[in-house]
Amino acid sequence: MIGRVLGGRYEIVGPLSEGGMALVYRGRATGDGRPVAIKILRDQYAHNAELVARFEREAQAVAQLSHPHMVRVFDHGRDGDVHYIVMEFVDGEDLKTLLRRRGPLDEAEVRRIGAQVCEVLEYAHRMGIVHRDIKPQNILIGPDGQVRVTDFGIARALAATSITETGTVLGSVQYLSPEQARGLGVGRRADLYSLGVVLYEAATGRLPFEGDTPIAIALQHMHDPPPVPRRRGGRLSRAMEGIILKALAKDPDERYASAREMREDLLGRAAHWQERPEVESTAVLERRPADQRGAPERSGAPPGRPGAGRRARPGRAAAPIAPFVAAAVLLVLFGGAAVGWQALNAYLNVPEVQVPDLAGHTLADAERIARHSRLSVQVVEQRHSRTVPAGAVVGQDPPAGRTVKVSRVIGLVTSLGPEMVSVPDVRRRSLEDARFAIEQARLAVGEVREAYDQTVPSGFILLQDPAPGASVEQGAAVNLTVSKGQQAFALPDLVGRSLDDARRALEDLGVTLREVTQVPRADVPPGQVVAMTPPAGTQIHHGDAVAVAIAVREGAGSSPPPQPIVTGTPAAPSPQGASDVRRAHITLVVPQGPPRQVVKIVVVDQRGVHVAYEGTHAPGENLDKEVTGVGYTIVQVYIDYRLIQEIRP
Repeated sequence: MIGRVLGGRYEIVGPLSEGGMALVYRGRATGDGRPVAIKILRDQYAHNAELVARFEREAQAVAQLSHPHMVRVFDHGRDGDVHYIVMEFVDGEDLKTLLRRRGPLDEAEVRRIGAQVCEVLEYAHRMGIVHRDIKPQNILIGPDGQVRVTDFGIARALAATSITETGTVLGSVQYLSPEQARGLGVGRRADLYSLGVVLYEAATGRLPFEGDTPIAIALQHMHDPPPVPRRRGGRLSRAMEGIILKALAKDPDERYASAREMREDLLGRAAHWQERPEVESTAVLERRPADQRGAPERSGAPPGRPGAGRRARPGRAAAPIAPFVAAAVLLVLFGGAAVGWQALNAYLNVPEVQVPDLAGHTLADAERIARHSRLSVQVVEQRHSRTVPAGAVVGQDPPAGRTVKVSRVIGLVTSLGPEMVSVPDVRRRSLEDARFAIEQARLAVGEVREAYDQTVPSGFILLQDPAPGASVEQGAAVNLTVSKGQQAFALPDLVGRSLDDARRALEDLGVTLREVTQVPRADVPPGQVVAMTPPAGTQIHHGDAVAVAIAVREGAGSSPPPQPIVTGTPAAPSPQGASDVRRAHITLVVPQGPPRQVVKIVVVDQRGVHVAYEGTHAPGENLDKEVTGVGYTIVQVYIDYRLIQEIRP
């Protein structure tokens, strides 16, 4: 892609980063030269109508947004099979790179970055757009410390369907909200959860949830409470810790109601993090002791009555009632205990089943098999696989054979099939450059052969297999043929041969006879080669010029020799610069024979076979013609419809 101009307006300069669906390149607007970032949909998705539609929706949605803390989208379009989005180029580094370089940030900087992200999220949410992929890699920090949020890569209108489409979970699993991990509908508060994870990492240098597999991490997001940030080394105030933990609430209703509220807390203008949902019911209050409810003590009779200050004796009516009250209380207690025991027993004795082996099955089959075992499935990750067909299950958690309680959710990893990449064009590049380009394309250099070639310099790539532009699996081998340059060989001795024999010997070597002169000699037969230039044994290459002198009868002057004399140059590129047009110069001396002989010059090129010249000539007449061809060109000379000479490049 380097050097390609998209839509006639944006030149690709070099790579910047990679995402799950797209590659990002640094580019240049050809009109005014300004730097831009160009996001290009990966080759393996370019023919997927659903993903292309999502890519175009992203461009249309984000192009409507404009905010000082948001990377602007300038343009989008399609160039052949390439779908692209042109964005503002931000000079700086992303937050992930900053954290790797510096480690945890101080609280003031965490608050400042978080407040700026909240500002742009509040704006996007008002416009009906949820980012859905907030992570440090999508938060750019400029040289002035200002934050720019980029890659609304899976943003969509809030009225759209859930974030899962055909079982695909979008977003980065380390920053995924619980509702995203479950494949439920996603709203504004999912962005706030992801931002909470980012702030946790920025403040402590660690992620709240870590695991060996994406499935394990997704399940932690759904079920496990986050570790307290201050226990992980974060030097945080109680307020900052409260802000992070409120954002990381499992229930969206317990998080911040809006990005504006979270920004107010980060700037210290409010304390929404202290707000908690009402958890105390009146029934609990009524079960408290009377002295804790503020009721008056009843240690004596009401004032003003006889016997005040003395304990009153129970009446006769109360005496028979007491046993019934005690019995009722005991009945209630025993009944409650029985119900409680049944509930506890039901909870502790949930039926258990063995997890089936779902590997290799399609998603539909996996769901059916899981239902048969009274389990359910949830796709938590997709990955490329060279062995498992697209859409089939690659892995699962819990693994097959483990005993679990019914209704357990099995996390699945499904296959995207092999990842396809485009083969770069490395022809006429040095072997070192070719290796670099092939490895940059995530391919491997295969077999390297060598071959002589007249046009490609030694050490440069002559041929490649697969051909440039072919779509192949990532990691596939590209076989190369490296030119050894022109092959040198010793010129054979032509002296003593007939002109026809000498011409055929040179043609077999790929050398053309360029010039034939006549020398009066009485000691050798007419038409025999008596001299050659360069001399025999000289190291020459294909296409070098060779000249010979042939004998004629003493005193015959310029009479023609018994064989026709044809000389010519192989078809070479036109000096006018049209590299596909070839020109050849043909010189012919008509031999002895009939008084009128038909001379025909035929050109064979990529257009086919066509007659370049045809006419009649007398013996001894000289013919000088220039003919043209397109691409690889062969010139044939006929006299009286008999092939006399064939000149090849």
